[in-house]
Amino acid sequence: MAQVLVSNDKEPVGVVMVTLPIPDGDYSKTINDLRELGIGDVRARDCYVDQITDSPPVLDCLEGQTVNIDELDFLFRSIDRYTDDELAEFQAVAAKREITDIENLINLSFCSERATVITNFDDLEIVGRRHYMTMQGGGCSTEEYAKLNGVGIARGLIASGEGTVTPYGVVYENGLQLEPLYTGRNFPAYADNSYLIELELAPVSDSPEEGSPAVIFLPMPEERLERIVRRAGYGSAAEANIQTWCSDLPEAVNQAMYIPQEDLRMLNSLCEKVAEMSDEQRKTLAAAVRYAQAVGVYQVNRVAEELEQFEFTPGVSNAEEYGRCLIQKSALYDPELEDFYDYEKYGESRVESEEGQFLAGGYVRFKGDISMEELLMEPPSPGPEHGGMQMMGF
Repeated sequence: MAQVLVSNDKEPVGVVMVTLPIPDGDYSKTINDLRELGIGDVRARDCYVDQITDSPPVLDCLEGQTVNIDELDFLFRSIDRYTDDELAEFQAVAAKREITDIENLINLSFCSERATVITNFDDLEIVGRRHYMTMQGGGCSTEEYAKLNGVGIARGLIASGEGTVTPYGVVYENGLQLEPLYTGRNFPAYADNSYLIELELAPVSDSPEEGSPAVIFLPMPEERLERIVRRAGYGSAAEANIQTWCSDLPEAVNQAMYIPQEDLRMLNSLCEKVAEMSDEQRKTLAAAVRYAQAVGVYQVNRVAEELEQFEFTPGVSNAEEYGRCLIQKSALYDPELEDFYDYEKYGESRVESEEGQFLAGGYVRFKGDISMEELLMEPPSPGPEHGGMQMMGF
């Protein structure tokens, strides 16, 4: 990870050391630290870079520049995925083209893998094979790869005379085009962590300055979510207009919500909870949501928060199977008394007393101390005394 020392060059009152990429757990504190210096705006480039350490050398060019903290964080998150070879490609192309501004560095991070960089001329077989794979978009069949003459390919590349010597190797651009994926507003779609929901926000206006639509991957730190939404032109996450989406949440959870109409912050909160769940807990959540007949993200969130109050027995579809499961798991179970157990009757008795339900995939019951109505009850909307609209008489 890189360490960047930033300050407010207009009012030098202190400095903040920022770790890049900013760890999710540190994001909110980092933004608060910057705000104390009067910097860290959502879109403005107000963070003066005093020093960068432990970063790729080509990014030393950012020292002395005033940048936006989220642009800086996004750039480092983007290149954090690189292998050593891919980092050499990024640095070599940046050096050849003398790219020093953060917008083009971000754009370069999405296309530099199309270049070929030779850092070691001692093994032309590897050089040639790697170049061939690059030109094929990163892959080819096993049979095709086995037949490659890597040395011949490498010699042909070198003989082309199209290489440029840089401090990071000899770079061949292979027709690379720097596309303006990022133009200063919404970042290109990129997920550096596993996610459960991908959302695309509707543009706030038809202005060409909007650039690409804002794409959000949940879960993410709440502060980062709010800033991405505001960067897209919305006043807050509560105002965000979801245009398209796809979800890897359990199907029962997806069916209980209509994502475009749900609160974005609550969707993020739900994804944070589900991301921490085991496969078994996710199955319990799906069954509990169906059992509770939860509707909307608030109620689904409440079920997720109180998941320990639900018990799910997978693989049983009727009272007899449930009774058999309970009895045979009991410490008092005796296989020699098998013929005397009435599994069905015992199962029916338990289902009746527990008020459980058989659903697709198993049996679920609620064992909480409060009623289901209380668990799912949504908080009242703020009244006039809390800032709500008041009717005026004349």
